[in-house]
Amino acid sequence: MLDITPAKIQIFFALSVLLSLPTIILGENILFTLPLLLIIILSFILDEKFIISIIIISLFILVGDVGRTLRQIVYLVDFSLLGYFFLSKYGLNFKSYPKIPKSLKYFLILYYSTMIISAVMSDYPFAGIGLMARQMALFIIAYVFYSLINSINDIKQYFNSIYVVGFILVTFSLLAFSQGEASLLEIFSPDRPRVSAIMSNLEASTNFYVVSFPFIISTLLLTKINSVKKLNYFLLIYLSIGLILAMSRSALIGIIFSTAIIFFINKKKRFYQLLIGLSAIVLSFFLIQPLNDLLTTFLRIESGVSARDYIWKMSVDMINDNFLFGVGPGAYKYEMLNYFPYMLDNWWGKLLIYFYEVTDGANLSHNFFLTFFTEMGVLGFITAVSLPFIYLRIGIKTLIKYKKQSAEKFYLVVALFAAGCSIILRNFFNGIGLLYVGGIQTDLPFWLIFGSLIYFYQSQIEMNS
Repeated sequence: MLDITPAKIQIFFALSVLLSLPTIILGENILFTLPLLLIIILSFILDEKFIISIIIISLFILVGDVGRTLRQIVYLVDFSLLGYFFLSKYGLNFKSYPKIPKSLKYFLILYYSTMIISAVMSDYPFAGIGLMARQMALFIIAYVFYSLINSINDIKQYFNSIYVVGFILVTFSLLAFSQGEASLLEIFSPDRPRVSAIMSNLEASTNFYVVSFPFIISTLLLTKINSVKKLNYFLLIYLSIGLILAMSRSALIGIIFSTAIIFFINKKKRFYQLLIGLSAIVLSFFLIQPLNDLLTTFLRIESGVSARDYIWKMSVDMINDNFLFGVGPGAYKYEMLNYFPYMLDNWWGKLLIYFYEVTDGANLSHNFFLTFFTEMGVLGFITAVSLPFIYLRIGIKTLIKYKKQSAEKFYLVVALFAAGCSIILRNFFNGIGLLYVGGIQTDLPFWLIFGSLIYFYQSQIEMNS
């Protein structure tokens, strides 16, 4: 007979409650505890670099459309680990913290000054408080990642992690496609679906393809190792499949643009071949009617352009009425319906309302510069223009400084510069990827690129001083 004492019953009860806590906290996300447990075990076995890779992957994969509880747990764990690594390296010795360029400091001062001025002059002065806090959190996280770079191997590791993110996104998109979310024929139909998984924000998911391509192209141009070439060709093809399934026109434009930059700087002959090839393809599609129809259908040109026309007109009308100070940071959602370009019950109207709801009222201007102009007026537009200007200035100076350095360093700098430029170009068509409501998934890839470029820029300055 079992000897069950009151003390043992209490211990058993306590253990039952303790073991039930993960289920109570995580709910339907309890299955995530298994890979999480594996990651924790590997983290003890492997080094800090492995943990940082896992942090990057989890920040991009596990904080999107998952449950709110899991998202908070991921943020808590990841940010705590990042803070621990930063303090372990630098402590509270502020003088030892890595410096950033003065131009970027001035940008941050301009940005927050503009937000405060616009908020004070707005009818909704407190609408942007959450936005300011999220942007501040984004800048701090980006700075911590920048400060943890010790060598080019750390930078490579950051973007190898982004390859993994892209690979995961494509894999889940293919699974969704194979399970009947869309058929192959539907992909080539006028009302073709856009297939993506994990992230409901398609433009955010394709951003990882846009970021990955320049590094893959640069590696293929640089390496002579056959196994490395094969791996990168596989990644190129695999990520292209995800791009086709999601079919973001701005992503496609960004990838072509970054490839052109890389070829122009490193391989002039290939640049001209790309230019001639693209010109021939464009002319063929314009002159040959069946090809023209295919291109128009596949890229959703007519529907996409007409939709953006209306959205941009709505933003321009808003700017005309609020030119100096805008409607206020975070106040777009309160003013949008006053400038609505559709009947509420037609297809476009319902679609825009859907976007309004799923983004929680985020600015739908589909243009980075219009987003800043509508919410923060003319100073917001100046702020928006200054960010690409600062990036290009730092990027071009860094390219010049590393022109005569080792090929490995120079090709990496070129890839970073091209990747950032492609995101900036995308923001003429989608206001996502630079400063979009402080989103980790949407904005952090660009700031990882910028931080890595600044590492090279500052390293050269310190060497010369």
